[in-house]
Amino acid sequence: MKVLSFLIIMVSFLFASGIDFEDSLKEAQAKAIKEKKPLMIMYSTPTCPECNYMKKKVFKNSEVSSYVNENFISVIMDIKEDEKELPYKFIGIPTLFFANAEDMKLLSKSLGGMREKEFLTLVKSVEK
Repeated sequence: MKVLSFLIIMVSFLFASGIDFEDSLKEAQAKAIKEKKPLMIMYSTPTCPECNYMKKKVFKNSEVSSYVNENFISVIMDIKEDEKELPYKFIGIPTLFFANAEDMKLLSKSLGGMREKEFLTLVKSVEK
């Protein structure tokens, strides 16, 4: 019985919904322009505890992911690997930038990790 429960949990985890992140800023920007949606850009590193919490918990929340996927095109940028491509000044991690895809004009930004309710409040407050 424990094995079955474990397998069900693992399968649920593997197929858990989440925010759809594009592979690069260039791809995200092109898709956002085509779909007439703003961008959500997250600056992160693999070793950032708050970034990882948001990726594993906040961004997997069904209410969060539904809202973000419906209203934004998203990308996560590693501040070390993507350093030359970062569109905005690095101020800390995690940082979330919301921008108009056509001209990359900032709509909003937020520094620091947050939990599901706080994040949902943030993304719903971004004027598009």
